[in-house]
Amino acid sequence: MWRGGPNPLDSPAVRTSSSVLRLYYFLSFAALGAYVPFFPPWLEARGIHGLAMSSITALLPFVGLASPLVFGVASDALGLRGSLLCVASFGALVPFVLLALASVTHVPLAYGAIFAAVACFALFRTPVVMLADVMTLESGSSYGATRLFGSFGFLLTAAFGGRWLGGTRLAPLPVAVAIGLALAFAVSTRLRAPPARATEPVLDGAGQLFRSGAFRLFLGVTLLWAMSHAAYDLCFSLDLRDLGATPSTIGAYWAVGVVAEIALMSVSSRLVTKFGSARLVGFGLTVVALRWALVASVSSLPVLLWLQPLHAVTFGLVWVAALAYTKEHAPAHVLATAQSLFSIATGIGAGVGMLAWGALYAAGKGPLVFTIAAAVAGAGGALSLFLAPARAPTSELVESSDTVLDEAASATGS
Repeated sequence: MWRGGPNPLDSPAVRTSSSVLRLYYFLSFAALGAYVPFFPPWLEARGIHGLAMSSITALLPFVGLASPLVFGVASDALGLRGSLLCVASFGALVPFVLLALASVTHVPLAYGAIFAAVACFALFRTPVVMLADVMTLESGSSYGATRLFGSFGFLLTAAFGGRWLGGTRLAPLPVAVAIGLALAFAVSTRLRAPPARATEPVLDGAGQLFRSGAFRLFLGVTLLWAMSHAAYDLCFSLDLRDLGATPSTIGAYWAVGVVAEIALMSVSSRLVTKFGSARLVGFGLTVVALRWALVASVSSLPVLLWLQPLHAVTFGLVWVAALAYTKEHAPAHVLATAQSLFSIATGIGAGVGMLAWGALYAAGKGPLVFTIAAAVAGAGGALSLFLAPARAPTSELVESSDTVLDEAASATGS
Protein backbone atom coordinates (compact mmCIF):
# COMPACT_ATOMS: atom_id res chain seq x y z
CA MET A 1 0.00 0.00 0.00
CA TRP A 2 1.17 3.52 -0.83
CA ARG A 3 2.51 5.32 2.24
CA GLY A 4 3.36 8.82 1.16
CA GLY A 5 6.09 10.19 -1.05
CA PRO A 6 5.66 11.07 -4.70
CA ASN A 7 2.39 10.20 -6.35
CA PRO A 8 3.18 7.31 -8.74
CA LEU A 9 0.91 8.94 -11.34
CA ASP A 10 2.23 12.47 -10.77
CA SER A 11 4.72 12.60 -13.60
CA PRO A 12 5.18 14.74 -16.72
CA ALA A 13 3.39 11.99 -18.65
CA VAL A 14 0.12 12.68 -16.84
CA ARG A 15 0.49 16.34 -15.99
CA THR A 16 -1.84 18.26 -18.28
CA SER A 17 -1.86 21.81 -19.59
CA SER A 18 -4.14 23.87 -17.38
CA SER A 19 -5.15 26.02 -20.35
CA VAL A 20 -6.49 22.99 -22.24
CA LEU A 21 -8.32 21.77 -19.14
CA ARG A 22 -9.88 25.20 -18.68
CA LEU A 23 -11.14 25.20 -22.27
CA TYR A 24 -12.49 21.68 -21.81
CA TYR A 25 -14.35 22.63 -18.64
CA PHE A 26 -15.75 25.73 -20.35
CA LEU A 27 -17.19 23.85 -23.33
CA SER A 28 -18.39 20.81 -21.41
CA PHE A 29 -20.27 22.88 -18.85
CA ALA A 30 -21.57 25.26 -21.51
CA ALA A 31 -23.46 22.25 -22.87
CA LEU A 32 -24.69 21.48 -19.36
CA GLY A 33 -25.80 25.11 -18.97
CA ALA A 34 -28.17 24.56 -21.87
CA TYR A 35 -29.33 21.17 -20.57
CA VAL A 36 -29.97 21.69 -16.86
CA PRO A 37 -32.15 24.86 -16.76
CA PHE A 38 -34.10 24.27 -19.95
CA PHE A 39 -34.48 20.51 -20.31
CA PRO A 40 -37.47 20.16 -17.93
CA PRO A 41 -39.49 22.83 -19.82
CA TRP A 42 -38.42 21.14 -23.10
CA LEU A 43 -39.85 17.86 -21.83
CA GLU A 44 -43.06 19.59 -20.77
CA ALA A 45 -43.38 21.07 -24.26
CA ARG A 46 -43.37 17.49 -25.55
CA GLY A 47 -46.14 16.52 -23.14
CA ILE A 48 -43.89 14.78 -20.61
CA HIS A 49 -44.86 15.72 -17.04
CA GLY A 50 -44.68 14.52 -13.43
CA LEU A 51 -43.28 11.05 -12.86
CA ALA A 52 -42.56 10.60 -16.58
CA MET A 53 -40.39 13.72 -16.48
CA SER A 54 -38.69 12.54 -13.31
CA SER A 55 -37.94 9.13 -14.82
CA ILE A 56 -36.03 10.82 -17.66
CA THR A 57 -34.22 13.50 -15.65
CA ALA A 58 -33.23 10.89 -13.04
CA LEU A 59 -31.33 8.98 -15.71
CA LEU A 60 -28.37 11.34 -15.58
CA PRO A 61 -27.53 10.49 -11.97
CA PHE A 62 -28.88 6.89 -11.94
CA VAL A 63 -27.51 5.48 -15.21
CA GLY A 64 -24.31 7.38 -14.48
CA LEU A 65 -23.79 4.98 -11.57
CA ALA A 66 -22.92 2.17 -13.96
CA SER A 67 -19.78 3.71 -15.41
CA PRO A 68 -17.70 5.81 -12.96
CA LEU A 69 -16.18 2.89 -11.09
CA VAL A 70 -15.22 1.12 -14.32
CA PHE A 71 -13.61 4.27 -15.70
CA GLY A 72 -12.02 5.09 -12.33
CA VAL A 73 -10.41 1.70 -11.74
CA ALA A 74 -9.22 1.49 -15.36
CA SER A 75 -7.81 5.00 -15.15
CA ASP A 76 -5.90 4.21 -11.95
CA ALA A 77 -4.66 0.82 -13.15
CA LEU A 78 -3.60 1.92 -16.65
CA GLY A 79 -2.99 5.65 -16.17
CA LEU A 80 -5.19 6.39 -19.20
CA ARG A 81 -6.71 9.63 -17.92
CA GLY A 82 -6.88 11.58 -21.18
CA SER A 83 -7.72 8.68 -23.50
CA LEU A 84 -10.62 7.56 -21.32
CA LEU A 85 -11.85 11.15 -21.07
CA CYS A 86 -11.89 11.26 -24.88
CA VAL A 87 -13.95 8.05 -25.01
CA ALA A 88 -16.42 9.35 -22.44
CA SER A 89 -16.75 12.70 -24.23
CA PHE A 90 -17.58 10.98 -27.51
CA GLY A 91 -20.09 8.69 -25.82
CA ALA A 92 -21.89 11.68 -24.28
CA LEU A 93 -21.99 13.45 -27.66
CA VAL A 94 -23.59 10.75 -29.84
CA PRO A 95 -27.11 10.65 -28.30
CA PHE A 96 -27.53 14.41 -28.44
CA VAL A 97 -26.43 14.47 -32.08
CA LEU A 98 -29.25 12.02 -32.77
CA LEU A 99 -31.76 14.08 -30.76
CA ALA A 100 -30.66 17.23 -32.59
CA LEU A 101 -31.03 15.60 -36.01
CA ALA A 102 -34.49 14.30 -35.11
CA SER A 103 -35.57 17.72 -33.85
CA VAL A 104 -34.24 19.62 -36.88
CA THR A 105 -35.86 17.22 -39.33
CA HIS A 106 -39.13 17.20 -37.31
CA VAL A 107 -39.01 13.47 -36.66
CA PRO A 108 -41.46 12.71 -33.80
CA LEU A 109 -39.72 11.77 -30.58
CA ALA A 110 -41.75 9.56 -28.28
CA TYR A 111 -41.06 9.10 -24.58
CA GLY A 112 -39.11 5.89 -25.22
CA ALA A 113 -36.75 7.48 -27.74
CA ILE A 114 -35.95 10.40 -25.43
CA PHE A 115 -35.50 7.99 -22.52
CA ALA A 116 -33.00 5.89 -24.50
CA ALA A 117 -31.03 8.91 -25.70
CA VAL A 118 -30.74 10.46 -22.24
CA ALA A 119 -29.77 7.05 -20.78
CA CYS A 120 -26.87 6.81 -23.24
CA PHE A 121 -25.84 10.39 -22.48
CA ALA A 122 -25.96 9.68 -18.74
CA LEU A 123 -23.78 6.57 -19.09
CA PHE A 124 -20.84 8.70 -20.21
CA ARG A 125 -21.52 12.12 -18.66
CA THR A 126 -20.50 11.22 -15.09
CA PRO A 127 -17.07 9.82 -16.11
CA VAL A 128 -16.53 13.00 -18.15
CA VAL A 129 -16.73 15.18 -15.03
CA MET A 130 -14.90 12.67 -12.81
CA LEU A 131 -11.90 12.23 -15.12
CA ALA A 132 -11.58 15.95 -15.80
CA ASP A 133 -11.54 16.58 -12.05
CA VAL A 134 -8.88 13.93 -11.47
CA MET A 135 -6.68 15.34 -14.23
CA THR A 136 -7.05 18.80 -12.71
CA LEU A 137 -6.17 17.55 -9.23
CA GLU A 138 -3.02 15.91 -10.65
CA SER A 139 -2.06 18.80 -12.93
CA GLY A 140 -0.47 20.85 -10.15
CA SER A 141 -2.72 23.84 -10.88
CA SER A 142 -5.40 25.27 -8.59
CA TYR A 143 -8.55 23.17 -8.85
CA GLY A 144 -10.88 26.06 -8.07
CA ALA A 145 -9.17 28.43 -10.50
CA THR A 146 -9.41 25.80 -13.26
CA ARG A 147 -12.91 24.50 -12.51
CA LEU A 148 -14.41 28.00 -12.45
CA PHE A 149 -14.05 28.08 -16.25
CA GLY A 150 -16.68 25.34 -16.32
CA SER A 151 -18.95 27.50 -14.21
CA PHE A 152 -18.31 30.39 -16.59
CA GLY A 153 -19.34 28.26 -19.57
CA PHE A 154 -22.48 27.18 -17.72
CA LEU A 155 -23.16 30.84 -16.92
CA LEU A 156 -23.06 32.01 -20.53
CA THR A 157 -25.55 29.48 -21.87
CA ALA A 158 -27.84 29.68 -18.83
CA ALA A 159 -27.88 33.48 -18.85
CA PHE A 160 -28.15 34.15 -22.54
CA GLY A 161 -29.76 30.96 -23.79
CA GLY A 162 -33.22 31.53 -22.33
CA ARG A 163 -34.44 33.50 -25.32
CA TRP A 164 -33.66 30.65 -27.74
CA LEU A 165 -33.76 27.56 -25.53
CA GLY A 166 -36.57 28.24 -23.07
CA GLY A 167 -39.55 28.57 -25.40
CA THR A 168 -41.86 25.98 -26.90
CA ARG A 169 -39.72 25.39 -30.01
CA LEU A 170 -38.27 21.88 -29.84
CA ALA A 171 -35.16 22.02 -32.05
CA PRO A 172 -32.84 24.62 -30.44
CA LEU A 173 -32.17 22.83 -27.12
CA PRO A 174 -30.75 19.50 -28.40
CA VAL A 175 -28.84 21.36 -31.13
CA ALA A 176 -27.21 23.68 -28.57
CA VAL A 177 -26.27 20.80 -26.28
CA ALA A 178 -24.86 18.79 -29.20
CA ILE A 179 -22.71 21.72 -30.37
CA GLY A 180 -21.24 22.20 -26.89
CA LEU A 181 -20.51 18.49 -26.49
CA ALA A 182 -18.95 18.28 -29.97
CA LEU A 183 -16.56 21.13 -29.19
CA ALA A 184 -15.70 19.57 -25.81
CA PHE A 185 -14.94 16.26 -27.53
CA ALA A 186 -12.64 18.02 -29.99
CA VAL A 187 -10.69 19.57 -27.10
CA SER A 188 -10.58 16.23 -25.24
CA THR A 189 -8.46 14.79 -28.05
CA ARG A 190 -5.70 17.19 -26.94
CA LEU A 191 -5.76 15.83 -23.38
CA ARG A 192 -4.35 12.41 -24.18
CA ALA A 193 -1.12 11.51 -22.42
CA PRO A 194 1.15 8.43 -22.46
CA PRO A 195 0.01 5.78 -19.96
CA ALA A 196 1.47 5.93 -16.47
CA ARG A 197 0.52 2.78 -14.61
CA ALA A 198 0.15 2.73 -10.83
CA THR A 199 2.88 0.85 -9.00
CA GLU A 200 0.54 -0.29 -6.19
CA PRO A 201 -2.46 -2.69 -6.37
CA VAL A 202 -5.42 -0.54 -7.33
CA LEU A 203 -8.18 -2.95 -6.26
CA ASP A 204 -6.61 -3.46 -2.82
CA GLY A 205 -6.39 0.28 -2.27
CA ALA A 206 -9.95 0.78 -3.49
CA GLY A 207 -11.27 -1.94 -1.19
CA GLN A 208 -9.53 -0.46 1.83
CA LEU A 209 -10.87 2.95 0.96
CA PHE A 210 -14.44 1.68 0.79
CA ARG A 211 -14.04 -0.21 4.08
CA SER A 212 -13.10 3.01 5.85
CA GLY A 213 -15.99 4.05 8.11
CA ALA A 214 -14.94 7.69 7.86
CA PHE A 215 -15.05 7.62 4.07
CA ARG A 216 -18.40 5.82 4.00
CA LEU A 217 -19.83 8.49 6.29
CA PHE A 218 -18.53 11.14 3.91
CA LEU A 219 -20.23 9.36 1.00
CA GLY A 220 -23.50 9.36 2.96
CA VAL A 221 -23.24 13.08 3.61
CA THR A 222 -22.60 13.86 -0.05
CA LEU A 223 -25.50 11.59 -1.05
CA LEU A 224 -27.91 13.66 1.07
CA TRP A 225 -26.42 16.89 -0.30
CA ALA A 226 -26.91 15.75 -3.89
CA MET A 227 -30.44 14.57 -3.16
CA SER A 228 -31.46 17.94 -1.76
CA HIS A 229 -29.69 19.94 -4.46
CA ALA A 230 -31.45 17.97 -7.21
CA ALA A 231 -34.58 19.91 -6.23
CA TYR A 232 -32.88 23.02 -7.58
CA ASP A 233 -31.80 21.38 -10.85
CA LEU A 234 -35.24 19.96 -11.60
CA CYS A 235 -37.75 22.33 -10.04
CA PHE A 236 -36.27 25.81 -9.67
CA SER A 237 -36.93 26.82 -13.29
CA LEU A 238 -40.46 25.43 -13.06
CA ASP A 239 -41.06 27.28 -9.79
CA LEU A 240 -39.87 30.57 -11.28
CA ARG A 241 -42.09 30.02 -14.32
CA ASP A 242 -45.11 29.39 -12.09
CA LEU A 243 -44.38 32.69 -10.31
CA GLY A 244 -44.48 34.54 -13.65
CA ALA A 245 -40.84 34.57 -14.79
CA THR A 246 -40.10 34.53 -18.52
CA PRO A 247 -37.52 32.14 -20.04
CA SER A 248 -34.97 34.98 -20.27
CA THR A 249 -35.59 35.90 -16.63
CA ILE A 250 -35.12 32.29 -15.58
CA GLY A 251 -31.76 32.22 -17.34
CA ALA A 252 -30.75 35.42 -15.57
CA TYR A 253 -31.58 33.91 -12.17
CA TRP A 254 -29.38 30.90 -12.90
CA ALA A 255 -26.65 33.26 -14.07
CA VAL A 256 -26.63 35.19 -10.80
CA GLY A 257 -26.06 31.97 -8.89
CA VAL A 258 -23.23 30.88 -11.16
CA VAL A 259 -21.50 34.29 -10.99
CA ALA A 260 -21.42 33.94 -7.22
CA GLU A 261 -20.11 30.37 -7.62
CA ILE A 262 -17.27 31.58 -9.86
CA ALA A 263 -16.30 34.27 -7.37
CA LEU A 264 -16.12 31.75 -4.55
CA MET A 265 -14.13 29.21 -6.55
CA SER A 266 -11.49 31.84 -7.24
CA VAL A 267 -10.68 31.93 -3.49
CA SER A 268 -11.59 28.33 -2.63
CA SER A 269 -8.00 27.24 -2.02
CA ARG A 270 -7.59 29.74 0.79
CA LEU A 271 -10.92 28.76 2.34
CA VAL A 272 -10.05 25.06 2.45
CA THR A 273 -6.61 25.82 3.87
CA LYS A 274 -8.02 28.06 6.58
CA PHE A 275 -11.14 26.16 7.65
CA GLY A 276 -10.63 22.56 6.51
CA SER A 277 -12.67 20.53 4.04
CA ALA A 278 -14.81 18.68 6.61
CA ARG A 279 -15.87 21.88 8.32
CA LEU A 280 -16.72 23.55 5.02
CA VAL A 281 -18.87 20.60 3.91
CA GLY A 282 -20.89 20.90 7.11
CA PHE A 283 -21.22 24.67 6.82
CA GLY A 284 -22.31 24.35 3.19
CA LEU A 285 -25.04 21.84 4.02
CA THR A 286 -26.38 24.11 6.74
CA VAL A 287 -26.67 26.92 4.21
CA VAL A 288 -28.36 24.51 1.76
CA ALA A 289 -31.05 23.78 4.33
CA LEU A 290 -31.55 27.48 5.00
CA ARG A 291 -31.68 28.33 1.29
CA TRP A 292 -34.33 25.75 0.43
CA ALA A 293 -36.43 26.71 3.45
CA LEU A 294 -36.43 30.30 2.21
CA VAL A 295 -37.19 29.31 -1.39
CA ALA A 296 -40.13 27.23 -0.13
CA SER A 297 -41.62 30.19 1.74
CA VAL A 298 -40.92 33.05 -0.69
CA SER A 299 -43.21 33.87 -3.63
CA SER A 300 -41.57 37.17 -4.61
CA LEU A 301 -39.36 37.01 -7.69
CA PRO A 302 -37.13 39.92 -6.56
CA VAL A 303 -36.53 38.25 -3.18
CA LEU A 304 -35.68 34.95 -4.87
CA LEU A 305 -33.16 36.83 -7.00
CA TRP A 306 -31.47 38.15 -3.85
CA LEU A 307 -31.20 34.56 -2.58
CA GLN A 308 -29.38 33.34 -5.68
CA PRO A 309 -25.83 34.27 -4.52
CA LEU A 310 -26.22 31.55 -1.88
CA HIS A 311 -25.55 29.14 -4.74
CA ALA A 312 -21.85 29.93 -4.25
CA VAL A 313 -22.00 28.13 -0.91
CA THR A 314 -24.68 25.51 -1.52
CA PHE A 315 -23.02 24.14 -4.65
CA GLY A 316 -19.60 25.71 -5.27
CA LEU A 317 -18.24 25.52 -1.73
CA VAL A 318 -19.63 22.06 -0.99
CA TRP A 319 -18.29 20.67 -4.29
CA VAL A 320 -14.78 22.05 -3.84
CA ALA A 321 -14.62 21.02 -0.17
CA ALA A 322 -15.88 17.51 -1.00
CA LEU A 323 -13.19 17.06 -3.64
CA ALA A 324 -10.57 18.27 -1.18
CA TYR A 325 -11.88 15.78 1.42
CA THR A 326 -11.67 12.96 -1.16
CA LYS A 327 -8.09 13.88 -2.03
CA GLU A 328 -7.08 14.08 1.62
CA HIS A 329 -8.48 10.64 2.51
CA ALA A 330 -7.61 8.64 -0.61
CA PRO A 331 -4.25 6.98 -1.32
CA ALA A 332 -2.81 8.78 -4.32
CA HIS A 333 -2.70 5.70 -6.56
CA VAL A 334 -6.51 5.24 -6.27
CA LEU A 335 -7.53 8.88 -6.59
CA ALA A 336 -9.67 8.23 -9.69
CA THR A 337 -11.34 5.29 -7.95
CA ALA A 338 -12.05 7.43 -4.88
CA GLN A 339 -13.44 10.12 -7.14
CA SER A 340 -15.66 7.52 -8.81
CA LEU A 341 -17.08 6.48 -5.42
CA PHE A 342 -17.86 10.13 -4.71
CA SER A 343 -19.54 10.37 -8.14
CA ILE A 344 -21.60 7.25 -7.42
CA ALA A 345 -22.76 8.60 -4.05
CA THR A 346 -23.79 11.94 -5.52
CA GLY A 347 -25.42 10.11 -8.44
CA ILE A 348 -27.55 7.98 -6.13
CA GLY A 349 -28.58 11.05 -4.17
CA ALA A 350 -29.41 13.10 -7.25
CA GLY A 351 -31.27 10.19 -8.86
CA VAL A 352 -33.45 9.56 -5.83
CA GLY A 353 -34.07 13.29 -5.62
CA MET A 354 -35.01 13.59 -9.29
CA LEU A 355 -37.53 10.78 -8.95
CA ALA A 356 -39.03 12.30 -5.82
CA TRP A 357 -39.00 15.98 -6.72
CA GLY A 358 -40.81 15.61 -10.04
CA ALA A 359 -43.70 13.73 -8.44
CA LEU A 360 -43.77 16.07 -5.44
CA TYR A 361 -43.78 19.10 -7.70
CA ALA A 362 -46.79 17.77 -9.54
CA ALA A 363 -48.51 17.32 -6.15
CA GLY A 364 -47.56 20.48 -4.29
CA LYS A 365 -45.39 22.70 -6.52
CA GLY A 366 -42.29 24.52 -5.25
CA PRO A 367 -43.23 25.00 -1.58
CA LEU A 368 -43.63 21.26 -0.99
CA VAL A 369 -40.48 20.30 -2.92
CA PHE A 370 -38.16 22.80 -1.27
CA THR A 371 -39.52 22.24 2.25
CA ILE A 372 -38.64 18.55 2.04
CA ALA A 373 -35.33 19.32 0.33
CA ALA A 374 -34.44 21.61 3.26
CA ALA A 375 -35.08 18.74 5.68
CA VAL A 376 -32.86 16.39 3.65
CA ALA A 377 -30.03 18.94 3.64
CA GLY A 378 -30.45 19.45 7.37
CA ALA A 379 -29.98 15.72 7.94
CA GLY A 380 -26.79 15.81 5.88
CA GLY A 381 -25.55 18.78 7.87
CA ALA A 382 -26.10 16.91 11.13
CA LEU A 383 -24.15 13.89 9.87
CA SER A 384 -21.31 16.11 8.68
CA LEU A 385 -20.51 16.94 12.29
CA PHE A 386 -18.90 13.49 12.51
CA LEU A 387 -16.65 13.82 9.46
CA ALA A 388 -13.00 13.13 10.25
CA PRO A 389 -10.67 16.13 9.82
CA ALA A 390 -7.69 15.46 7.59
CA ARG A 391 -5.16 16.59 10.19
CA ALA A 392 -6.27 13.96 12.74
CA PRO A 393 -5.58 10.54 11.13
CA THR A 394 -7.17 7.68 13.03
CA SER A 395 -6.67 4.66 10.80
CA GLU A 396 -4.17 2.99 8.52
CA LEU A 397 -6.16 4.26 5.58
CA VAL A 398 -5.95 7.85 6.67
CA GLU A 399 -2.30 7.41 7.56
CA SER A 400 -1.65 6.29 4.00
CA SER A 401 -3.34 9.36 2.51
CA ASP A 402 -2.37 12.98 2.03
CA THR A 403 -3.47 13.93 5.53
CA VAL A 404 -1.73 17.24 5.91
CA LEU A 405 -4.28 19.87 4.97
CA ASP A 406 -1.84 22.38 3.54
CA GLU A 407 -0.29 19.73 1.29
CA ALA A 408 -3.72 18.64 0.08
CA ALA A 409 -4.83 22.19 -0.59
CA SER A 410 -1.63 22.86 -2.52
CA ALA A 411 -2.00 19.71 -4.61
CA THR A 412 -5.73 20.12 -5.36
CA GLY A 413 -5.98 23.86 -5.50
CA SER A 414 -9.27 23.50 -3.65
